[in-house]
Amino acid sequence: MNMIKTGLMIAMAMVAFAAPVKADYVVWTDLDTGAHISYPDTWKTINNQQPDDIVTLSLPSGEDNAVCRLRANEDRRFLIYPNRFRSDIRDINFTNNFWEDYTASYDNVNVIRQQNEAGLGQGFASMTLISFVTPPDEPFANKAGLMLVTNYGDQVYVAECTSNAMNYRKYHTSFLSFFKTISFKPAYSVTTVGDYRNFLKDWGTINAPLPNTVSRTVY
Repeated sequence: MNMIKTGLMIAMAMVAFAAPVKADYVVWTDLDTGAHISYPDTWKTINNQQPDDIVTLSLPSGEDNAVCRLRANEDRRFLIYPNRFRSDIRDINFTNNFWEDYTASYDNVNVIRQQNEAGLGQGFASMTLISFVTPPDEPFANKAGLMLVTNYGDQVYVAECTSNAMNYRKYHTSFLSFFKTISFKPAYSVTTVGDYRNFLKDWGTINAPLPNTVSRTVY
């Protein structure tokens, strides 16, 4: 009988050790902008590097130095425009020229992909996937990064995730998952105001260019 009990205890212990470990998630909200994110508890917050960084996160990545951050700058230029012009504001102000200025401090910038039809939080976003060499004031490294920008309310938000260029693909899915968690304090009415919607027309969808990233349904 004792042998049976001992065998059961060993079997239960083996099952306990074999059970998969599930990561918990941290939910974080910026007090100033109301931006909201969540991330695995294996990611760690680190010191922000720039004045407009509102959160910077380090992924478990060793020398690959995978990092994600969210930045915010006040920009009230577009508050006077009706909600229906938000995609036009993106197309005119936050595309190629924006990314050229944003990455100007990097060396050897190579644009792998750049496209407007993306989303960040509730905003219409432009995205770029680049490789680059770190600025002179940082330790030398060849890096790659996925970056998205959106103007939402009175803020311009930039979300970016970077890592060692050679191993970028190891972190791509984690980067996309992080972008999906981002949301902003509501700045617009959820009720569409303006042009009459033809309910019989199939508007379809606008898909972001990379697998599993944010997509938009036009309605």
